[in-house]
Amino acid sequence: MRVEAIPTHDIHNFYLRWEIIPEGKEKAMLAALGGPVSLDVETSCVIDQSGNRHETFRMKVPIWPYPGSNNRMQARFYDSDSRRRFWVNLQDATGTTVVDWLFEARPGSLGKDGKTIPVAEGVRRVTAVVPAAQGSSTPS
Repeated sequence: MRVEAIPTHDIHNFYLRWEIIPEGKEKAMLAALGGPVSLDVETSCVIDQSGNRHETFRMKVPIWPYPGSNNRMQARFYDSDSRRRFWVNLQDATGTTVVDWLFEARPGSLGKDGKTIPVAEGVRRVTAVVPAAQGSSTPS
């Protein structure tokens, strides 16, 4: 399973559009589970569909089933570092966490509520303190 991501932006926002693509027999394995599978990705600096800004946010990303013929979604951020962290966490969780869980799960093991796999953001923004330089290194 892989994620094809397309980062874009306009004058005010940073967007991330992505498509989750099951490979090989993963699509058949997901269909055989009997319920929905999704990721609950923790992120920051998100603008929701109503235009409200959120410092912290949990985004539910459907893995299976998904509407339409392709599993495409998008998110809007107001910080490029947050968009990058979300992108990396989404790719890592989809390629490793979901796939590992999928190969351990038994067909028909999910009920109608399905399975939601949590993904922590991992990295927080920290303001770095730079010490003042001692003396001058340029010759006079």
